[in-house]
Amino acid sequence: QGSATGTNKRKRNIRVAVQGCSHGSLDRIYATLQAREGPPIDLLLCCGDFQAIRNAADLNTMAVPQKFREIGTFWRYYSGQCRAPIPTIFIGGNHEASAYLQELFYGGWVAPNIYYLGAAGVVRFGGLRIGGLSGIYKSHDFSKGRYEAPPYD
Repeated sequence: QGSATGTNKRKRNIRVAVQGCSHGSLDRIYATLQAREGPPIDLLLCCGDFQAIRNAADLNTMAVPQKFREIGTFWRYYSGQCRAPIPTIFIGGNHEASAYLQELFYGGWVAPNIYYLGAAGVVRFGGLRIGGLSGIYKSHDFSKGRYEAPPYD
């Protein structure tokens, strides 16, 4: 039915999938979501440790032990070889390719259909307001400032 202002807006349910640490396994995550039964997912939220690793050089900017440095599958989306089948929004965690994400401090598109919220950001999607903070909380670092500047070494 129309409202008093004469507009006829129907509310639409949005199906959101929430993923914890992705660790660069986008192919597996998207395959799992597409194989599930039921209505399709409208949006994927990834909550940290996304690991947007474009190439081998990005591995050198990750703060993880050597044995955990893997290129993952994000590069396939970044290069255009694949396209994310579900709109994806993510925040950074403590195991990221920091040089790349620092280039997008205020957020931005990292690949078609994949959006990074930046160090802190808010976006709208289908009537939802979605906000996020990247990073982790560590009490001994909390009061310290952010002094990184390019070039990142």
